[in-house]
Amino acid sequence: MNKKNFKTTFNDLLGEGKSEDYKVKKSSDHKETKSTFVIRCDHLDKLRAISYLERKMIKDVLADALNAYLDKYEKENGTIQLPKA
Repeated sequence: MNKKNFKTTFNDLLGEGKSEDYKVKKSSDHKETKSTFVIRCDHLDKLRAISYLERKMIKDVLADALNAYLDKYEKENGTIQLPKA
C-alpha cells in the first residue's frame, strides 16, 4: 500500500501552481501577539460589519483603528515613552 502525501494545497490539485507560490510572507517590521480583551457586543458587531464590507480581517480593521487613535494621541500629547524591557 502506498503512503499518502497530504502536503498539497487545493490549488495544486487544480494544477494552478506549486504550493510555494502561495506562501504568505510575514513582515519582520512588526511583532504580533495574541491577547484577550473585553469588548462591547455592539462594537464587535460593527467591527465585523466593517471587516466584511472592506474584505479585511477583523485584526486588520482593529489595527487601523488603533493606529489612528495612537497617532491622534501622540499629536496631542507627544511621543509615548515605552518602559525599557
